[in-house]
Amino acid sequence: MPAKKSKAEAKPKEVKAKKSAAPAAKTAPKTATKTATKTATKSAAKAKSAPAKSAKPEAPAPVITQDQIATRAYYIGERRQTMGWPGDPSSDWIEAEAQLIAEAKRKK
Repeated sequence: MPAKKSKAEAKPKEVKAKKSAAPAAKTAPKTATKTATKTATKSAAKAKSAPAKSAKPEAPAPVITQDQIATRAYYIGERRQTMGWPGDPSSDWIEAEAQLIAEAKRKK
């Protein structure tokens, strides 16, 4: 059986390191720690109770109708065919939708 270690030998060496770090923690004023904790607690409570409000209220998403997209896609397709560019009606539709969304965002 191994011999029992005395209490001095059983202590981990890390205890000494913790003691030397403790005075550095004591140098900070206690009021700053309490204030920081109160501020953090209040911020956390606000975040949980109400959603964050931005400076500008968000506008609702622009409403783009199927008719608007169809009309724009028609003109895109007409131009595409006149110019001899490759494509199809579904790519015209996607392009029309992208253009209308970009225009609506610029108008905000």
